[in-house]
Amino acid sequence: MNSTVFLGAALTLAGGVLQGTFAVPMKYARKWGHENIWVIFCLTGMVIFPWLLTTSAVPSLALVYASTSARTLLAVVFFGILWGVGATLTGLGLRMLGIGLGLAIILGLSASVGSVVPLLALTPEKVFSTQGTYYLVGTLVMFAGIALVAVAGSLRERSSDGAGRAERASFAVGLLVCIASGVLSSTLNFSYAFGAELIENARQAGTSAVWAPNIAAAPATTGGFLANLLYCAHLMRRNHTFDRFWLPGSVGHWLLGVMMGAFWYGGLVAYGMGLSRMGSFGTVAGWPLLMGAIIVSSNAASLLTGEWHRAGRRAKAYLFAGSAVILAALMVLAVAQKP
Repeated sequence: MNSTVFLGAALTLAGGVLQGTFAVPMKYARKWGHENIWVIFCLTGMVIFPWLLTTSAVPSLALVYASTSARTLLAVVFFGILWGVGATLTGLGLRMLGIGLGLAIILGLSASVGSVVPLLALTPEKVFSTQGTYYLVGTLVMFAGIALVAVAGSLRERSSDGAGRAERASFAVGLLVCIASGVLSSTLNFSYAFGAELIENARQAGTSAVWAPNIAAAPATTGGFLANLLYCAHLMRRNHTFDRFWLPGSVGHWLLGVMMGAFWYGGLVAYGMGLSRMGSFGTVAGWPLLMGAIIVSSNAASLLTGEWHRAGRRAKAYLFAGSAVILAALMVLAVAQKP
């Protein structure tokens, strides 16, 4: 492996660690409600940082958007809004099931649905090809891994001594929230798939292949922010938590929210930079490296922050086994993406 490919792999792993730990600061904003820190995270990670990068990296930005069909632009924003609903559910799911378990379920479903649906919608003739078989097998293996981590969560719930259950939704509800989040979160990939015209226009305008996808990502994540903003505003009105932004000693909470946005979007940027340096190696290895780093780092974070403190060895064994199966499924899905 030459130095350029090695640097690309390192950047990809760093991106995975950033995305796998982005939700950790949320645990320490104790004076705020979930909706307070989540809206700050969404504003920075989904609007401010994406548009700062896009405006600086894409020449003739307004012209590129103007030369793209309304149908493509609407599709990008529409799928972004759906993804935003999934992102809202991600916050709730992580709060209910914890970072490690929640992200394993959400990422697993997002990766499989995000791969199979574009295959069925855009190239149905490939369903019965070798590539289509890889996609379907990878998805089935993914479901098996998700089932194992779900068992782990159920065992953890049973072994709990009951502390804090009044403030936590049941495991079954949390599982359903994470499943819905995983399915909807996959639609961000649809923004790229159905926004191919927009990305190609950016390339023709002189944007490098590394940064061109951001021209679709920025409006998509902005659409996602709108969905999150509406829900968080509803919660702040219902729970009377808007005033918590100004509580004495809560300045650090604003920084925690910005940190979440920087970790999450920084992970995407690092992955894009890493993928461009890995060349053909990145086609197969880049994606599972990213997802693997997210799952490993999120599980490490969940263990270090005490989410599995009361869980028995059997529950942890199921968690590790399920995570390993999910990683194997990601490898299969990655091979399917190779041209």
